[in-house]
Amino acid sequence: MANVKTYYKSKSGETKISEHFKIREFASKDGADKLLIDNDILCILERFREYVEAPVTINSAYRTVSWNKKQGGASNSYHLYGRAFDIPLKSSYKNLTSTDYMCKFFNTLGVKGIIKYPTFVHIDTRTSKYHATSSGTKQSYGTVNIPFKGNLKNGSKNIYVGIMQFKLNSLGYSTGNADMIFGANTEKAVKAFQKDKGLAVDGICGKNTWGKLF
Repeated sequence: MANVKTYYKSKSGETKISEHFKIREFASKDGADKLLIDNDILCILERFREYVEAPVTINSAYRTVSWNKKQGGASNSYHLYGRAFDIPLKSSYKNLTSTDYMCKFFNTLGVKGIIKYPTFVHIDTRTSKYHATSSGTKQSYGTVNIPFKGNLKNGSKNIYVGIMQFKLNSLGYSTGNADMIFGANTEKAVKAFQKDKGLAVDGICGKNTWGKLF
């Protein structure tokens, strides 16, 4: 599932699209005014920033066709649709020191498209799993601990709702968009997940449900 929206740097480039990211940070590097962003990735980027306790740079997000060609990108690259994001490994990051660990982090959150490069990690919002290295070698990335931060229920609004939604969607339990707002569709998805996992079906993502998800 994708939640791609169109933006223009000239109109809203300095606008915050989430707590720590501005729209212009996702723009094509060739200076194009128009850009696309899959808003479902925002909760993942925000949770990653929270984890590393430092500003996160996006090396490449949306690309125009011409810029993608100059970068040697695939003709059907997810960058063309605002659904791919290249995140560099930085010395300022806390809690992780390798692209391997970055891959584990994104895998835990349910990101289906993960490609590991020597100095950065490419993630995208494809719906079929593809985890690999830059050379194309398939990988099976592990997981990391994503701490439980408290119950999430109908009416909750925060990045933890977003990453729960993203993970449920990746597992086939549709919440709709990962908009960080716990509504009726999200509650329905949580209940379906709880039923399948033999948990109490109350529609609340408590410690046990969170543990099964992450």
